[in-house]
Order: sequence, then structure tokens, then C-alpha cells
Amino acid sequence: MNNLTLLLAFLFPFFSYCQVVDNFTDGDFSNQPNWTGTTSNFMVNSALQLQSKAPTTSVSYLTTPSQAFENATWECAIKIAYTSSSSNYSSIYLASDSSNISSACNAYYVQVGGTNDEVSLFLQQGTKKTKIIDGADKRTDGSTVDIRIKVTRDSLGNFSLYSKLPTEMDYILEGQVINLDVLGSRYFGLLYSNTSTTGSAYFFDDVKVSGSKLVDKVAPTCTSIAISAPNQLTLVFSETIDISGATFMMNNQLVNNSQQSITADLKSVRLNFADDFRKGNLYQLTLSGVKDLSGNVMETLHKDIGISEPPSVGDLVLNEIMFENPENSVEYVELYNHSDKLLDVSKLVFTTRKSDHTLNKGTTIPQPTWMSPHSYLALCENEDSLRNYFSSHTASKIIQVSWSTLNNDSASLVILNAGRDTIFDEVKYSSKWHHVMVQNPKGVSLEKINPDLPSQDSKSWHSAASEVNYGTPGLQNSQYRSLDAAEQSKMVWVDPEMFTPDNDGVDDICFIRYKTELSGYVANVMIINSIGNKVVQLASNLLLSSQGFLTWDGKTSEGKNASVGIYVLYIEMFNPQSGEKKQYKLPIVVSTR
Repeated sequence: MNNLTLLLAFLFPFFSYCQVVDNFTDGDFSNQPNWTGTTSNFMVNSALQLQSKAPTTSVSYLTTPSQAFENATWECAIKIAYTSSSSNYSSIYLASDSSNISSACNAYYVQVGGTNDEVSLFLQQGTKKTKIIDGADKRTDGSTVDIRIKVTRDSLGNFSLYSKLPTEMDYILEGQVINLDVLGSRYFGLLYSNTSTTGSAYFFDDVKVSGSKLVDKVAPTCTSIAISAPNQLTLVFSETIDISGATFMMNNQLVNNSQQSITADLKSVRLNFADDFRKGNLYQLTLSGVKDLSGNVMETLHKDIGISEPPSVGDLVLNEIMFENPENSVEYVELYNHSDKLLDVSKLVFTTRKSDHTLNKGTTIPQPTWMSPHSYLALCENEDSLRNYFSSHTASKIIQVSWSTLNNDSASLVILNAGRDTIFDEVKYSSKWHHVMVQNPKGVSLEKINPDLPSQDSKSWHSAASEVNYGTPGLQNSQYRSLDAAEQSKMVWVDPEMFTPDNDGVDDICFIRYKTELSGYVANVMIINSIGNKVVQLASNLLLSSQGFLTWDGKTSEGKNASVGIYVLYIEMFNPQSGEKKQYKLPIVVSTR
């Protein structure tokens, strides 16, 4: 054996590793390559073509191992001796992670025929199928379909789809697309869908697949975690995994090997516990050391788990509104889970009121959508656009929903249940609520100062800070302030004594806090400048609660920003029942940075 022969013998396994070639001239589909699947519904006919032979209405398929994916080419000849329709079509599965392509899998496939009589490329993720190249309509129109298909994919994920009719000399480009949603292949397959009269109408021939195996450099991810039994947790991963070196912990307690089991497809792990999960409790799951079969290790994951509950009135509030979006982003509305529950907000409706006060159709929150206790959820029409514009951290929860443009001046926003008979929160916002320094409200959200504040009070809201690009979707608001009264020994105090109402997110608002020893106090509150002139009246004959606060945002009674300087807070408090009267004068400094 000469050196060239030795070299070819050595390299042959690598060349052929990602190749499939079958023209069925051997009269068989069980060897070289070996096709498996619904084998009883296929045969090799006398013309040495793979032909369908389904006795009844069915979806039948064959697959063979194939890892061709990078710089790959897929070719196949298809014939359908019948008019194609939604029930009569063929599919070529270029790359699939499962041998059962008639069920849930992650794959790319070409469909020939169908309602629009076309050749199109689809992305399949589980059972979800998305057309990513829409071929020309009526391409496969006629009583018989006879066509050759060719698809190419380079190492960057660029797909090109071609087709060729018997009357054509060259392949015609159906379309091109870049897609990276499926990474790698384990199987190539052929599938057909027939009715009761078309069981023998499908023919496949001249299968040619070539290309390189994808070098897997992507670590697996955990796509879902669910309580699947009273004491069982099921974790689903994005690809086949190895848990031999993995560590699972629940509330910092190690889950031992006897409590773990992995499913046959190596994509799901079940964790069993001695005690049942309790309603209302929040559990923290930590997993580390999970890797895929290529050795890529998943990042350590921390996840809160619990039994979800539907919201009650008071659990869910509107917390931020972007009603006039910036040029490069979208409008959004943010919700806050005010409760200690794990809320299931799926199917809740976000909408607006018409001029006659009836409700518009609105947007339904998709399933499944959970909100952890005291968490935030932003709703918008384009999640990627919103995240990119605000550089949102992955921890921020933002979901994409259908959207109707919000009014730039004023509108009533409502969040209610699916039956539309229970309103959880409502606010009629106004562009006039923005800070005086906001000359143009475009691209500036209104944030609640604290979720405890009433939604319909304009004093509960403030323009988002400039330092966060005027919005915090899915995160704690830039203008958030605690309502806790820290100085219990005083009856009235200001927090902070020096503030900078420049809308930068730092000390933009002055809180005037109070705590009374008796109920029934009535107060008059005003801000006075250094020469004794009233700048603004904050309250007149206000009946106080036992403790609370007022706010000053630095505006004068004319709606202008107060000048930098020292001001006096004057409070006069009178209790009609006891006759007691109190007066306080406290300094407040309006400063700048």
C-alpha cells in the first residue's frame, strides 16, 4: 500500500463522517445508510426510488444519522403525484437533534407544497414551527409536483434555499437568511403528510448531504424549571447533558445522587425531595457543574422556585410608564408584584379606557408568566429594542406582547383579570406630571416613587433620572424612595435636608416626614424663601394620618424650578379635638451638582 493510499485510508473516516449519499439503487433503505422511523410506510419501488406506502392518513418519516452542519449542502429530489395542500406535502429535515422528526425537536427543514404551493425553509423549536425563508407561491402548483431541492449553510449560519423544476437548466434561489437558533445536527430526515387517497403519492431520490460537524463551543442552558409533583422538580435543558459532575442544592442543602434522575433523552433532570413544596414559600435552587456532551460547562444557576398563585386586588400595581418612546426604542409599561406571593400573571389584560370610559381590547400577557415576590415586569412590543436601548441587565424581566400605541398627552391605563371583571390597578397619567426640567418628554418614563403610593396621585410619580437614560424597565425605579420613617423621635423632619432637583436620580425629591402622637391633626404646609416670601403651598387644611409624608420636587407655585439656595419649611399643625397647636420651621437647601 503506497503512502497516498495510507493517507486516504486514514482521512476517509473524517471525510465521510458528515456525509449522507443515497440514490436507493441497492433496492434497500436499511443499509448504507440505515434509515429508521415509520419504516412500514416506505418502500423502494421498481424504479429504485424511495416511495411512500401509507395505508391510511398519516405523517410518516425516515431519519439517518448526520452531523453535517457547517459549510454544508443538502440535496434531494422530491415528487408528489397529487396536488399539494395543507394535508399533502413533503419535508426534508436538514438538521435535527431528534430521530423522531414527527414530534417535538429542534431542527431546520424544507417544506415542499402546502397551502401556498411553495418551497420554504422552517425553523422548528420543540413543536413551534417558524417560516424563515418564504419561497415563491405557486412554485409547486399543479396536479403533480416534481422538483429538486438544494440548501447550503456556511459556518456563520447563512442559509440559501434553491429549487429546480424539470424544465429549468439551473437552480432558482428561493431566499436567504441568517439563523443561529439551532446549533448542530444529529439526524437528517425525510417526511411526508398524506390523506387517505395519497398514501403512495410521495417519492424521494438522489439524497446528498455533505458538510462539517459543528464544533460545539456553547454551554447548555436550563430552559425551564417546574414543580412536576408535590415533592418533585423537573429541570429541562437546551441540549443533551452530563450531570456526573454536577451539584444541585435546594436552600443551600445538597441534593444527593439518590434524589436525582435523568431522562432517557439526557435533556431533563428530576429532583425528588422528602418534603412537599409548600404554598407561599420561596425556595432557592442552585445548580453547578452541568455540562453538555462536548464538555461545555453551564454557568452556575440560582433560581427561585415556588407554587404560583393568581393575584388578588392589591397584589399588582402599575409602577412605570413610557408613553412616548425614544427614537430607537419602544413604549413600555411596568408592573410590580407588591405581595409575598409567587404570582401567575398569565392571561391578565393590560389595556386603556376609551373616551366613554369603556375598555379597549388591550393586550393579554402570555403563558407562562410568573412574577416573584416584590419583582418587576415590563411589557413592550419589542424586547430586544428595549433591552438594547436601556442596556438592561439579563436579570430584568421584560416580555414582548402585542401593543397599541399610548397617547402622548394622557390616557387611563388599566391592569385587570382575564374575565375583565376585576381591576388590579389603574392610573390616568399626564405628560404634565413630568419634572419641570424635562423640556421634551419624548423618551422619558414616569416612575412611581414607591409602589405603596396611590397610582392616581400625581405626587406619586416622577420623571425617570437622566443617569439611567430616563427609564428602568424591569428594575427598581431610579426615583425609588423608601417610605419608612427613620427618625422616630421627631414629629416633623425633612429627608434629605439638602436636595438637588435636577432629575439625575440622586436626591431629586425632598420628603417631608411626620409622626403624630394623636390622631386628628390638620396641617398647612408651605415653602418660604430667605426673604420670607411664599414659594409654594404644599398643603392646606390637610388631615394627617398617624405618620406619613409630603414631597417637594423643587417646583415653585408657577411650576418653575426653585433657585439654588436655602429655604424654610413652615408647618402649622392644629388638633381640633385637643386644641393643641404646633409650628415647625425647618431649613431645606436646594442645591446643584
